[in-house]
Amino acid sequence: MRLTQATVRLRPLTAGLLTLMLLGGGLGLLMPGRLQAQDRSNCKAETNKVARPEELNLGETVRVTLNLTSSCPQEVSPVDVMLVLDISASMLDKNKIGNARRAAKAFIDAMDLTQSRVGLVAFNQDAGVHSPLTSNGAAVKTRIDALSPTGQTNISLAIDVATQEMGSSKRGVQQAMIVLTDGYNTVAGADPVPTAAARAKTEGIIVVTVCAGGDCDPGLEAAASSPDLYFNVPDTDELDKLYTRLAGALQANAIVQWTIEDVVPANMKYIAGSALPPVAAAQPQPDGTMLLTWRLAGDFPTDGLSYTVEPLEVGLHPTNVSAKADFKDRKGLPGSVPFPIPVVLVRGACPPLPMEVFFLIDDSNCLAGATLNGMDSRAAIHKGIDEAMKRFGLVKGGKDTAAVIGYGDTSEIFQTLIDDPEAVLAAVDRITMRDSAANLDLAYRDVARELRTARHRPGTRTMTINITDGPMMQAPEQAKAVAESLRKQGARHYNIAVGTIAQYALLRQISEPDGFWTIPFGGDVITPYTDFGGMVLDIGHPVVCPPATPTAQPTAPKGTSTSVVPPPTPEFREGWSYLPYLWGR
Repeated sequence: MRLTQATVRLRPLTAGLLTLMLLGGGLGLLMPGRLQAQDRSNCKAETNKVARPEELNLGETVRVTLNLTSSCPQEVSPVDVMLVLDISASMLDKNKIGNARRAAKAFIDAMDLTQSRVGLVAFNQDAGVHSPLTSNGAAVKTRIDALSPTGQTNISLAIDVATQEMGSSKRGVQQAMIVLTDGYNTVAGADPVPTAAARAKTEGIIVVTVCAGGDCDPGLEAAASSPDLYFNVPDTDELDKLYTRLAGALQANAIVQWTIEDVVPANMKYIAGSALPPVAAAQPQPDGTMLLTWRLAGDFPTDGLSYTVEPLEVGLHPTNVSAKADFKDRKGLPGSVPFPIPVVLVRGACPPLPMEVFFLIDDSNCLAGATLNGMDSRAAIHKGIDEAMKRFGLVKGGKDTAAVIGYGDTSEIFQTLIDDPEAVLAAVDRITMRDSAANLDLAYRDVARELRTARHRPGTRTMTINITDGPMMQAPEQAKAVAESLRKQGARHYNIAVGTIAQYALLRQISEPDGFWTIPFGGDVITPYTDFGGMVLDIGHPVVCPPATPTAQPTAPKGTSTSVVPPPTPEFREGWSYLPYLWGR
């Protein structure tokens, strides 16, 4: 199974490598100027940009999403690689040394040594440079064939020797070392393997670690520059395949740096903090526009980039003035590609406000088996929540969403924010009421956690309704503090207290002035939930529409066509599919 893991880990190998290309001093060092035979990258990118919804009312918001796929031709970039091989006595077992020699020579054969170099460090209890970095692959192979296993193991010393040798032979290209061992540090006083590897990483060297035989120092995985660059290979007959693919991945050209700039027009208000991933900068411009900038390393995010704007005037409007992605490949060569410009139709009617409702349910054993509304308490709560959602109109495809959180000794989000009432009720039914405490503070923390996800939409109104019957809250002041923190973000809290021993004073303090109900065991819980549903409806349908602030901007920025129709969202391929070196491709 470990070999399967090694095989699977080769799929994201290149993405991990590309991110790590930025560690050693910037892309300017990736390829020396004398080697650059062109001034533009051969890599290509296809862009898409959508705005949803395409039609909305003044006062509503629009989510803008930028997607991008990229590919590079099968061209190589220079890299210097030090092969670090274990020649301790245990490498004689099961022909591990023979398979390691074969893998190292396969690696050399797969390298383009007209522009890359390879070297050799071998180690047992000592470590030495058997070949400096060179373009003479045959000479390195001769040194590999001469290796003779004996002695103990000092992996950390070998990493340090390789780091020192590579530091003395820098030439402005990416450097990497592939460290292969079949065991553990057996020399007293040797540094932990990750400690030595950290020194190499500080010098900008990519560290790849390989466990040959399946039982090695546990520090090898942490020593690798990323988890994707550690390989456990129990069957050492497979080493040559791994090393061949490592050679391809280390040399393959790819886009490693992105700068995306998006100019939002003055008649679209950017909602601060709404960008995912967060922008590097959001800069107001003298003409009233807003310049959004992202700076990314490695692969373009699979979910794309997104942010929220609020249109400030009615009409047909583009959501941006312009947008482009500038990039650099592993050779340090630049490229650029524009994004299309989506448009939205803004109507003048006052819209209902989208609502996010959190149903918090005491998951402790006090409510278990109790009777409410002449039925089991769980069935009654199910019925009450169903009536609440019917009252405020939660429907699939609607603007409102709801979530379910059960809390007891711990807290769990049984259903994240969703517009599906059946999914909400199914989550309610999964609550078992078996815990021995009722930690409401943990439930409110889960509310805060959900509000930090992309499922939370800026501009929505958040409401929580909690039902509990016990005095078993271990951190009541914490519950009050977290609830107040949520209230400062616009949340409103409602509580249903069942029985005579619930913490009435605390729940009343947390609740809105009209948002606290008390019922006895055997009482009616459906009415409070129905009343709450009416409150959600009233808050989501204000009598007075909040005013917008129109600007004097034209319908479309100068030079922008409003007839742009975005193409369909492209399918994103798993991994870096333009590389021929990945397993299973």
